Amino acid sequence: MPPTARVWGGAVVAVVIAIGAVSCGADRDDSLRVTSVAPTTTTVAPGETAAPVETYAPNGEVVDVLSLDNNFILQHVTVEAGTEVHWLNNGRNDHNILPADDPEAVTWGARTEDFAPTMTYSRVFDTPGVYVYYCSIHGTPSAAMFGSVTVVAP
Repeated sequence: MPPTARVWGGAVVAVVIAIGAVSCGADRDDSLRVTSVAPTTTTVAPGETAAPVETYAPNGEVVDVLSLDNNFILQHVTVEAGTEVHWLNNGRNDHNILPADDPEAVTWGARTEDFAPTMTYSRVFDTPGVYVYYCSIHGTPSAAMFGSVTVVAP
């Protein structure tokens, strides 16, 4: 094994051990529910797609969705009616949030000029249903940069 590979392998092992030590050391409150996550990187083989990340939030909680580069993270969320979904453009690219059934974004969504890097968009979803959205710059309603909000009765 080349010396460089041994160094990288050792570094990876050290990081894994450090993460394990930190995560095992504290008591946790299982009553808390995570409604947002830090961006992560997933490597997927050519021709395959990553499994969607989904979260659930009851009414009264806010769900954060990051627009990071060419992805919505969390891509699919399920919320109770009355829950606010908050999108943050946390990447370096302009994006938009267009409802798949209303690409002119008349009823909800954010146009490109309203969703540049560091900008936010929020909407409270009151009516149960599935709301599919996408970024027309980097995706379509069913591929690349798209997502969905499934709203259920409380």
